[in-house]
Amino acid sequence: MTLINSGRINFYYSGDVTLYILKGKESDLLIDTGFIGTWKEMQKWINQYNVKHVLLTHAHVDHDFNAARLQERGAKILLSAADKNLRQNFLSQPVKPTAPKYRLRNITQLIGGALVKSKPYIPDIYLKDSDRDLLKSLGYDAEIIPLPGHTYGSIGVFSNGVLYCGDAFTMLWKKPDVTPHAVSIQDMEKSLKTILELNPQWLACGHGVPVKMGKARPVIEEYLKGISKNPF
Repeated sequence: MTLINSGRINFYYSGDVTLYILKGKESDLLIDTGFIGTWKEMQKWINQYNVKHVLLTHAHVDHDFNAARLQERGAKILLSAADKNLRQNFLSQPVKPTAPKYRLRNITQLIGGALVKSKPYIPDIYLKDSDRDLLKSLGYDAEIIPLPGHTYGSIGVFSNGVLYCGDAFTMLWKKPDVTPHAVSIQDMEKSLKTILELNPQWLACGHGVPVKMGKARPVIEEYLKGISKNPF
């Protein structure tokens, strides 16, 4: 299934991987780059915009697979410095299941992540936690939000009531859920609390279509309540 949306949240959704465009004053920002098999069709979508910057929410292969191609087209790549060594090296940050039901899936993630790699690239800008307002200096009405947990360098973008959250939250299987995998469960808990505190109108997830916060909030609260009683 491929879905291209041109409403308030500009997104391209294909094979459960979702990319977003954030329009700026003089150029446009692409959030994440798709996975195997998405390049040909996503180009048609990207060509509608003036993409000069690409922000990677994290350096897992299903998010940075096409980063090198976009860089070759002249786009500047932004990535958290905490994910610098994660590029093409999934096992440098081995993930854990976030709930018992994801134990088997976690094994497949570790195997697949080790085998499938993106084309090598070097980000133009490595982001630090102090760079929250960097996007404003580039002409985007947006703030970078650190959301570690899924990876050490996971980040989101908050703009006009929408939190582009990467894999800090997900709509996998077409329903709201916490990410099935995290390098740090403790960091992920903190990031979920950050999402609750920000209270955006929408969560634009890296997998699945955007979800209203009203539907995501009870899922996050239930997870946090459960894990506080029974740490996994």
